[in-house]
Amino acid sequence: MAKMFFSTSEVADLFNVNRVTIYRWVKEGTVKGYKVGKHLKIPLVEVERLKREFGFGDMPLEKLQGSGGGAAGQAVQPTLRDPSQKKLVMAIDDDENILTFIQSAFDGLGLNKHCTLKTYSNGLEAVLQIGEERPDLILLDIVMPNLNGLELAEKIRKMHRDVKIIILTGYPEYLTEDERGKFLDYMTKPVDVRKLHDMIVRALDIGTERANGAQARV
Repeated sequence: MAKMFFSTSEVADLFNVNRVTIYRWVKEGTVKGYKVGKHLKIPLVEVERLKREFGFGDMPLEKLQGSGGGAAGQAVQPTLRDPSQKKLVMAIDDDENILTFIQSAFDGLGLNKHCTLKTYSNGLEAVLQIGEERPDLILLDIVMPNLNGLELAEKIRKMHRDVKIIILTGYPEYLTEDERGKFLDYMTKPVDVRKLHDMIVRALDIGTERANGAQARV
């Protein structure tokens, strides 16, 4: 008899994300979950949907676990945002220090007045959210576990063909000239916050003034 419900731990293991992430998806309504006794369970139909969105549509569940993860291969209908809302920027990097630095730069240089920043240290989680929303700009690392930045960019473009992507990398040698041409811009780490600020302002066509005394690099 087919299994009808999965625990949050099982779903987290299948898709290589943290169990807390599954709880958050359920709370936000991204994934449907149900209380079965004292435990939160994810129905089979939702697990199958996630399989399709992560590009595992034809793979049996027993083979999915331990496969090393994947990403969405098909577009998900994005949530339309009011044009008057702030621009949406997503930063994807497995280094939490970089994400913290980018958040500080947004706050310190006034970008948060014009943009909403969402940060992700897990590429799979980011892809699911990118499928649900249409970001105006993505700041993307190259070297990450499970799914590198170049692979991730291909998955993202299948959902949003014209999405603007700026590469932030400590390994510029991984980018050929042809690959660099596929992105709006790129910057090598350590990140220069002032250059990053100017890249974002140009990409989003926004006006903002830099705050004094911001940390320059990380």
